[in-house]
Amino acid sequence: MSVPTISQTARHFYFNYHYPESTTSCIHTTFMRQIQFGIQDVICFLIAGFLAYETKLIQHLSLEFLVPMISILCLQSTFGSTLAGCYRITLALIPLSLFLFLIQKLGLGYHDYLATELFLLFTSFCISYGCSQVPTKKMTLLYNVIYFGLNFSRPDLPITFSFELLGIYISGMAIAVFVSLIIFPIFATFDIENRFNYSLSKLQQMYVLIIQAFLCHDKTRSHMLLTKASIVQHMIEKALTPMQTRLADAKFEPSRLLQRLFNHQHLHVIDLTLQEQENLITSLMSHVSSLHLMVKNCSFNDFHHDFTCELQSSLLHLNSCQSNIISSFISSSSVTKDDFIYQVTNLQDAFSSLRSTYILAGLHRIEHVLQSATTLQSEDSLSHAFFLFHLEAIVRLLTQVTTNDNNRKNTINSKKNQKKKINLNEHFKLPWTRLLSAVKSMIIIGVGSIFILVPSLSKTFENGQLILITLCVTQGDTVGGAFTTMKMRLIGTLLGSIWAYITYLLAHNDTYKTMGILTPWIFIFSYLKLLPNWGYTAAVATFTPIAINLGRLPYGDALPGGNYVLLRIEESFVGITIAVILTLFIFPTFAIDLLKDNIQTTLKTCQQSIVSMHSIYDQLFHHDHSHESLIQLDLEEQKNESFISTQRNSFYSLINVQRTLVEHASLEPTFWWMKNAFSTKRYNILVQKQVHIYNMLHNIDATLIRIKEYSENIEHLQLNVAGGHLLPNLHRELSDLSRQLSDCFHLCTSYFILTQTRFHQLFRQCIYSHNKLISTDLAKHEQCLIDLDQTIHRLHVQHQIGLNRLLQHYLSRLSEDESGHSVISYTNSNEAESVFIAYYALYYSTTQLTQCVLTLGETVHTIFELETTHLYRHF
Repeated sequence: MSVPTISQTARHFYFNYHYPESTTSCIHTTFMRQIQFGIQDVICFLIAGFLAYETKLIQHLSLEFLVPMISILCLQSTFGSTLAGCYRITLALIPLSLFLFLIQKLGLGYHDYLATELFLLFTSFCISYGCSQVPTKKMTLLYNVIYFGLNFSRPDLPITFSFELLGIYISGMAIAVFVSLIIFPIFATFDIENRFNYSLSKLQQMYVLIIQAFLCHDKTRSHMLLTKASIVQHMIEKALTPMQTRLADAKFEPSRLLQRLFNHQHLHVIDLTLQEQENLITSLMSHVSSLHLMVKNCSFNDFHHDFTCELQSSLLHLNSCQSNIISSFISSSSVTKDDFIYQVTNLQDAFSSLRSTYILAGLHRIEHVLQSATTLQSEDSLSHAFFLFHLEAIVRLLTQVTTNDNNRKNTINSKKNQKKKINLNEHFKLPWTRLLSAVKSMIIIGVGSIFILVPSLSKTFENGQLILITLCVTQGDTVGGAFTTMKMRLIGTLLGSIWAYITYLLAHNDTYKTMGILTPWIFIFSYLKLLPNWGYTAAVATFTPIAINLGRLPYGDALPGGNYVLLRIEESFVGITIAVILTLFIFPTFAIDLLKDNIQTTLKTCQQSIVSMHSIYDQLFHHDHSHESLIQLDLEEQKNESFISTQRNSFYSLINVQRTLVEHASLEPTFWWMKNAFSTKRYNILVQKQVHIYNMLHNIDATLIRIKEYSENIEHLQLNVAGGHLLPNLHRELSDLSRQLSDCFHLCTSYFILTQTRFHQLFRQCIYSHNKLISTDLAKHEQCLIDLDQTIHRLHVQHQIGLNRLLQHYLSRLSEDESGHSVISYTNSNEAESVFIAYYALYYSTTQLTQCVLTLGETVHTIFELETTHLYRHF
């Protein structure tokens, strides 16, 4: 390796920026990132410990052990998340410290029971209500209870103690931000770039496998390739899961500057913002997944065999050209502007050649059908048009995102010009959820304060501060989330306490030895902190020995380490036990209720999208029944813009929240109100079905956008081309289908409303439902699904009839001795050809959407029976 290559590799390793094809991929792995984070945590601890114990700062602090502990707690996986967390905590602590100082200044200190309890409850309520982020709320509540406990037990504390405690927090946060920026900085910007490059390369790999499966003549071989593609798809989905979180973190980083510094060699090829990268990947993912779905459902008959034989060389050439473009996007080597323009031109020419071959192959097949008096199946023509449409959509996406495309800004950044509508009702609506959560938090802290205020309890539990702290930091948004936190905290406390006792036996009261023995422990559990199943457990296991060993140093042998460890375990267990009881019985917010609320929101979004798309379809094809639609859209204002893309980020955020809520709901005592246990498997299937529905909605939206490009000539194509048979009129069938899909979504939504807990219905929705008509509800749902299935069949039949009429028209023209090219009119018109392909892709997408809704309805029906009937009771 040359010196410049070594320098570049070292720079990319240090800043965690890499390319998929890098020869040093062994150092760009999750394992190495976790090692780097462990080193970050250790250095953060050592710097904070040095400042707290080996500088003059120790003369001004009474809780010096908090500095390393706060720094460890505030250090997050990326620089953006560390800075964001510290920023939010600082905003919350500054007014709180000023308020507490004024209380002391006015002589209203924490020195009598009534004033102490009132001020503690008031500040706890304000913190819980004002802090929307759970980590910020926990850290601020921790500050509040530490101040409360020390002020009540030590009346000699100075009046400026609130500022001293604020200084400890700010010192720890400043060290965390410094280390996160200097030592192996993991920028959220680079993490998104890495995930973008990785996903783009894997999408191309998935695309290649699908093309190979499409060209296969053997169905078994094809399905084997599709299985490989499904594995790759799962890898991409896993890589894209944290994207929304990383985008939020990147807002606290100089993203564009970082991108230009590390991507300066590719700015003439591709220059996308982080949000544009995420939009591109999700759009490509939707189109490639649609190709996967088509090949999976494809009939490997004679039509498909003949078709693929004619398309094979053109498809492989398109695949090669597209691979070159993807490589130019993500390669570490620079590509000249002229070479890249040549690659883009080759890609466009390759697709033009493929489209011509597709039209010629279709013409040959139609001629064969007419000459042999056989039938052309509607499903075959629809699926292959669908396949070609998505190939074109992928090519258009890849060319539009290049810096050479003049339409890029109009295509990708159309959302920037959209004005957000302000809903005054929502703006001034009282947030009952946050209000009840704040009251609940206030009550829990009030109960915990008893262990400090009552002398007998305070003496038994060594001031009881740890019980109150445990009650603060184990709070969650839901019962299931709180239970998850409690379980992790208990395990982390036990592990940390064991190491704390070992540290005490080896180091006793020696600060240097203590910090030296704690260092490998911090490194190991900092490494584990980034693992999904270890996150909070590892964090607790990291700071527990710090708090135990460094916290007892001022007391020396007066507080034996063994007793202190056992006391900490005992207090944690008591605090968690109390937290379980209070979480269940004081304004409980169950994860299952929030999950059902979330699903309702997602289904309503899909329902609105279906109504909107039906409205656009009616306007495009000049139907007079457009007044049936609930939403009317102006085609001129919406031209070439996708309204489904405005919902993309919110939809995927909802899906990510649903996955988390499913895990939390599995820990809740759902047997109290359900006939059977919570079905994690069924709800995970339900989440996946919603993703499939959104992908189909995205496909329908893409076809409508394509058709809208020729909206001025749609009426001519519909009435005059091929005797008016080119675009079959299925308005009545689609109207029925749209209505039935809306009814199905409405029934599913009403089910989730019906089966929420009594408390949620009464206090969160101000309604009350009971399950007296379960059998009627089930029968109605079953009939809705039956009607939907029959509508799909009618749609297939009507489209087949329209296709037969078109073939009959061609046959009558051929009998007049006309040539095939002149008879099949769309073969000589790019406009008619594009509309024809998009139109057929629209109908195929619509049938697939209906199938997805049907399977979603079946899943909801099964969940309904599981939760409300005794049909599936275990032995």
